[in-house]
Amino acid sequence: MKKIGKNDEIIHFFKDLSKTNKHKDYVITDDLEVLKLANTYHLEIPYLLITEIEYKENTLQLIENLKQQAKECYEISLSTYETLQTKENHAGILAAIQIPKYSLNDLGDFIIVLDRLEIPGNIGTIYRTLDACGATGVILVDSISKPHNPKLTASARGTNLILPTVSMSYQEAQSFLQQNNYTIYLGEPELGLDYQSHHYNGKIALVFGNERYGIQEDWYNHPHQKVFIPMQGNNNSLNVGVATSIIVYEAAMQRNFKKK
Repeated sequence: MKKIGKNDEIIHFFKDLSKTNKHKDYVITDDLEVLKLANTYHLEIPYLLITEIEYKENTLQLIENLKQQAKECYEISLSTYETLQTKENHAGILAAIQIPKYSLNDLGDFIIVLDRLEIPGNIGTIYRTLDACGATGVILVDSISKPHNPKLTASARGTNLILPTVSMSYQEAQSFLQQNNYTIYLGEPELGLDYQSHHYNGKIALVFGNERYGIQEDWYNHPHQKVFIPMQGNNNSLNVGVATSIIVYEAAMQRNFKKK
């Protein structure tokens, strides 16, 4: 395996991945769980960097698998690695993963629409919930936080790379959902029916809005259902990641129960 130094063009590529928008089709990760997922789902790995530290036996096996999977693999010093690492409790392995490209046909009948979300941690939390409850696809509408943000992938534990996701404008999303006869549910602080009173059957799209401004107003000018979470206390809304998890789990429980 070739050893490269801090001035190599591959190192500059990794720095660009974490700090710029030059390479929007890739994401950088040194999270062991994400790397395991990339291996399990055979995601494309253009570059893999290995350090000179001593690895545990199970990590060595993962490294061997990733080396077979990666197009190019290099060894770097620990000091070079530390200039690139994205988290303190790192695995000592760094990969550039190509973000899979999905089409509208991949989204399925249980879609979550994230409208202009901007905090990567919120989006990552939502992806982990969607993976856990069997959602079939995600539409990122006019997303402020970009899919290649490494913080998003870290908080999602890589599930954002395996759950079919398509980015588009509001107009494109609204047109797609209407033309394909999805029932649209708008997450609301207090309007409509509470989340347990709806019946989430058939082709559905659950829409959740920006952390500060909520859902774009034009959603209300088209056929939709409003859904809210009853609350006690002084606040009138929950964190978008928490609210999405509650409503999506209710929808998933109903849909899974009806299948049995």
